[in-house]
Amino acid sequence: MKVVIIGNGIAGISVASNLRKLEPDSNKLTVEIYAREPYEYYARIRLPEIFDSRLNASDIQIYRPQWYAEKKIAVYKNQEVAKIEREKQEIVLRNETRVHYDKLVLCMGSDSYKPSIPNLDLHGVFSVREFGDAEAIRNYITFGTKHAVILGGGLLGLEIARHLVDEVQTVTVVELFPHLLPKQMDETGANILQKYMEQFGCKFILGTEVTGLLGDRKVTGSQLKNGVVLPAETVLIAMGVRPRIKLAKEAGLSVSRGVIVNEYLCTDDQYIFAAGDCVEFQGVVWGIIPAALDHAPVVAHNILWPNSVQYRQTIPQNTLKVAGIDLLSAGKVILNPGEEAESYRIIAELDEKMLRYEKYVLKDQTLLGSIIVGSRENQKFVLEMMGKKVSEAEITSRLWTT
Repeated sequence: MKVVIIGNGIAGISVASNLRKLEPDSNKLTVEIYAREPYEYYARIRLPEIFDSRLNASDIQIYRPQWYAEKKIAVYKNQEVAKIEREKQEIVLRNETRVHYDKLVLCMGSDSYKPSIPNLDLHGVFSVREFGDAEAIRNYITFGTKHAVILGGGLLGLEIARHLVDEVQTVTVVELFPHLLPKQMDETGANILQKYMEQFGCKFILGTEVTGLLGDRKVTGSQLKNGVVLPAETVLIAMGVRPRIKLAKEAGLSVSRGVIVNEYLCTDDQYIFAAGDCVEFQGVVWGIIPAALDHAPVVAHNILWPNSVQYRQTIPQNTLKVAGIDLLSAGKVILNPGEEAESYRIIAELDEKMLRYEKYVLKDQTLLGSIIVGSRENQKFVLEMMGKKVSEAEITSRLWTT
């Protein structure tokens, strides 16, 4: 069997690795990956580090060439796929080379979301999705950038801010929601993170949006909804992502916001699967690393043994350092409008001086979600117990005393 994977991000590489784990014999299974970029698989989450360093793509690679050789996984870099011809079971590369597949996996990832505001095409306006973007930003800010404005206070926007703050005079993050990390944090946790970042010189404007960019050929400023203009020689857009679905749509596969898959992560073509940011399952598009890691083994099993493993919806979780502070956000941490707070038990403790905060959300003695800011303690406990029975006494005993 020959499996072709489009994309060498975390989804594509994880699918390939799982396939080889299940079938080590390369005579029985051939695995080929076709990638748009000219680089090996690297940690996209580390791209903001490029701004204040001399790192290159090889410095943030996850695996060295020997790993691919040992796994017998062939990666064809700088080979963009232009078309999928389903009736022939072939992909067509940009250079018109045709490649046959027995099974195809779509791992095209996503593109940065671009807001509909004037002058996004000015020089000095960037998004950060690939290594080439980060390298271009690093080069650009050395030529007269005093003020940088970041659109978006999510994970990427905050990482960008932290690594830019020592390179330019001012870094201002503009976020539409009234607090940072609106998808991962409640207001209390977000405020702790904001205070931490303000210590490094980052500035924040919350609850508003940029309505336009100013400048002739190069960007010179960002105009807020209230008319205030922020000076900016560099503007970075970090407002989320949109799945890359063009290839799938042109091939006649079912798409909506993402490539639509069933519980086996198969599209409406029995020979084509999907994983990672481009996937839409039961109306949900995750666009997060945990989802890609959940997808990979399911796809691998179902390629080798059709309809053998079902995908269960991913529980969102982020365990990382955001701008240098330890942070965990897992499961249900914010109640939706209309939900009865009385049916949930929330246990929380806050230490503003130590910039530390923990929150646990329970229902029927089951841990549904947690936020931990400023500490690694209890992170392992949360990840192990998510969705399981846990007593209030056990959680309370784990809280520190202020």
